[in-house]
Amino acid sequence: MIELSGISSSPGYAIGPAFIYRHDKLVISHEHIKNDEKDSEIKRLEACFSSLTREFDYYLKNAETDSEKALYTVELLMLQDVEYHKSIKKLISEKLYCAAWAVEEATNEIIKAISKIDDEYIKERIIDIRDIEYVILGSLSGKRAEHIVINDKRILVADYILTSELLSLEGLENVVGIVLDSGGKTSHVSILARSKGIASLVGLKNFSSLIEESDIVVIDGEGEKAIANPTEDVLSLYRTKIKERELRLKELGASSDLKNYTKDGKRVILDANIEWLEGVDDAVSSGCENIGLFRTEFIAIKEDLLNDRSKKDEVYLEAAKKMKGRGHIVFRTLDVGGDKKTGEMEAEDNPILGWRAVRYTLSHKEDFKAQMRAVLKASKYKNVRLMFPMISGIEELDECLGLLEEVKDELRRKRIKFDENMRVGTMIEVPSAAITADILAKKVDFFSIGTNDLIQYTIAVDRANAKTNYLYNPLHPAFLRLLKYVVDTAHDNNIEVGLCGQMGGEYKYLPLLIGLGLDEISMSSQSLPIIRRLLNSLSYSDCLTLLNEVLSMTSYIEIENRLKEFFNGRNIRY
Repeated sequence: MIELSGISSSPGYAIGPAFIYRHDKLVISHEHIKNDEKDSEIKRLEACFSSLTREFDYYLKNAETDSEKALYTVELLMLQDVEYHKSIKKLISEKLYCAAWAVEEATNEIIKAISKIDDEYIKERIIDIRDIEYVILGSLSGKRAEHIVINDKRILVADYILTSELLSLEGLENVVGIVLDSGGKTSHVSILARSKGIASLVGLKNFSSLIEESDIVVIDGEGEKAIANPTEDVLSLYRTKIKERELRLKELGASSDLKNYTKDGKRVILDANIEWLEGVDDAVSSGCENIGLFRTEFIAIKEDLLNDRSKKDEVYLEAAKKMKGRGHIVFRTLDVGGDKKTGEMEAEDNPILGWRAVRYTLSHKEDFKAQMRAVLKASKYKNVRLMFPMISGIEELDECLGLLEEVKDELRRKRIKFDENMRVGTMIEVPSAAITADILAKKVDFFSIGTNDLIQYTIAVDRANAKTNYLYNPLHPAFLRLLKYVVDTAHDNNIEVGLCGQMGGEYKYLPLLIGLGLDEISMSSQSLPIIRRLLNSLSYSDCLTLLNEVLSMTSYIEIENRLKEFFNGRNIRY
């Protein structure tokens, strides 16, 4: 029996025979071309990029899920990157490299620069860059990556898997689990695995070389380990765990007909987070009351709306129209930067702390006003709200609100209709904003707490860094106390307060969020049925008692154990 520890990148358990896939290195010719061949070599390169762009654009338009769309968008951005094209062509024309050699060299330069950045999340993007390089080189050489076919239920075990390989895999429905020697929780393969509900582990170093084809493999997502050739006792244990988990999920998988109340009558509004226009339909079908967060930067990149103002108007109008008569929709202004860069953004030493969100949009005031103008036009349906991300203090908020008033005045002069009473809010995702919530609350109509960033900034831990991510914990006493302060402060100032981070979609935290008295919780559409079912089974009084207990505790371990007792006492496990 072989057992190795890794990182759980998609939760759950799985058992099955291994399907082993290892990559052979693509051999590239390093021979120089003749001077009179460089024009034809550049044309060959352009034809390759043009063909691949059409191919991935087709995949994007026919993608079935938002996660797949996001992945193909990344591939297309790399293929269409102007600076990448320039550097490759320069190597061909000035150094007389053949096209494949120039692609390899230009890609290595990008990766070399990224490797110097002390940020694990950014470093994990290397595999995405290698992915598109592999596709380009395969196309240039006429040797595209081997087509993977899986005909029966298997655990896919590999040194690594490229996004393009996983998406083109024939028989993906037969993959019950994924074990990779490398990779991270935020890699695009991990995102795709989570979206499809495939249990996966990454970072197991040499697991793929220690086992043979068809060896039985067990994935333990909770214990973060993979076991090869388990004993019958171990197999029996995990078969039981799989059945128990399936039963729990079935019990929690509520229909959208249930109401958003605790069993003792406390109302909690449940909303959906979306990235694409198509996500509105998924959110509505899952029973959301509102769209609590529309991440406009994703659709801006996908549809090239960063600079196309007329398309912005169309998309925002259509989204608001879809929600008319159903609920409101909160448009968050562009949160680019960090790990979501635009073409003009250069590498930063600390991108997560750098030029992003309102720090970026306030330096592009005309584009910022254009987005506000588009949102205001959509507000004619009387169900639109606007929200600013990454506000760190009153100065930034005042500047944003000042620009919003300028746009309103402009629309009034042009006699363009908009909702004069459109509600405006700010995200609370920076500790300075949380601590000065009493000041910010006097300027806005609502708060939305972005837990993903607020946790890592509060604890000073990079959640994507494999060496320190064990510290990233929503149950840290400092974070829970900060949450309570923000919620209480919002209510003291008579404004609504919601939560839209990943924490909202993880049902083990729901009792604490109910106890805090949040007005709204927004999450992925897939999480809504489970959260609604659990909300119906809990009482506000019990959740409030639990919250008061854990707020007096000194360790997240102590809080975690108390939360487990709370669930076990109600015959609910997570």
